[in-house]
Amino acid sequence: MNKLKLGIFGCGKVTESLHLPVALQSNAFEVTCLVDTHFSRAEKLAQQYGISSVSNDYHKILNEVDAVILATPNHLHAPMTIDLLQRGVHVLVEKPMALVSSDCEKMVLAAKHSNCVLAVGLVRRFYAVSQFVKKIIDNRLLGDICDFDFQEGSIFSWKVTSDFMFRKEAGGGVLADTGIHTLDLLLWWLGDVNDVRYFDDFAGGVEADCRISLKLKNGASGIVELSRLRNMRNTYIITGERGTLEVGNRFNAEISLHLKGHAQVLKGSILTHGQPDRSMHEVFDKQLNDFAIAIKNGTQPFVSGDEGQRAVKLIDDCRSVRESLIYPWSVPVDHPEVCQ
Repeated sequence: MNKLKLGIFGCGKVTESLHLPVALQSNAFEVTCLVDTHFSRAEKLAQQYGISSVSNDYHKILNEVDAVILATPNHLHAPMTIDLLQRGVHVLVEKPMALVSSDCEKMVLAAKHSNCVLAVGLVRRFYAVSQFVKKIIDNRLLGDICDFDFQEGSIFSWKVTSDFMFRKEAGGGVLADTGIHTLDLLLWWLGDVNDVRYFDDFAGGVEADCRISLKLKNGASGIVELSRLRNMRNTYIITGERGTLEVGNRFNAEISLHLKGHAQVLKGSILTHGQPDRSMHEVFDKQLNDFAIAIKNGTQPFVSGDEGQRAVKLIDDCRSVRESLIYPWSVPVDHPEVCQ
């Protein structure tokens, strides 16, 4: 079967380091064009990888694509995705799929009306370790889930090519950046949320630190902490009536499982279908292959628009009840208990 013609719109770091190298090795896609408003950047990547077509306006090259990886700044995801779907182009849109859940609904509706595939780049669901955790929980090895403690944060070091991750109007901030991955895994593993309290250091800009207190519909409760300013534990701890599981947030993370009344059951890396993930390129390849299969078979992708919307809706809920984080230095000095 002929390869699908693939355009990559947005030539930032994630495209340079992951999307483009993976797509060039694909048996399902042929990369036909690169698009970026910073034409020189798209042109440089095109020359480096031998891609003949490059543009700063995606409307000019729509006849060259069957499908698109959309890796533009967050605030452009919804309008560009809707436009592409309405024109009959399949879309794999980077996370978060939109800034607000009402836009997610429009994207999902556009995909249904056009009979096109809408996939969302919540790539951590493709981690072998993430899928192993899902099986542990679904098979009730932990029993009923009681509580959870998710921490993810480090001093920001991603080699950005633009400033959109730090601009409010572009949807910057830790909650929608790495936080969307964390919240998506929580919802996928543990189920929907019943109640939320949310605290961050927003102060009119974008949040770099936040804390979320959640109660789930299944009765479990816990916290999620996210930061761009602190090196945190970077693990997810899930406790059930029968035991406790802890897993890191990387594709090759170790997992630790303790069951009540037993010695440690499992510690170390895991094997899924006989092979762990060896690199992020391998994980992105799984995501791209899933996108291709959905297009060719007319089926839903592993992370559909409906699934991608869930974490965006939770972010909406967080922001609707936003409170300020309290730091020791922000409390008046006549409160000596803060320093104890």
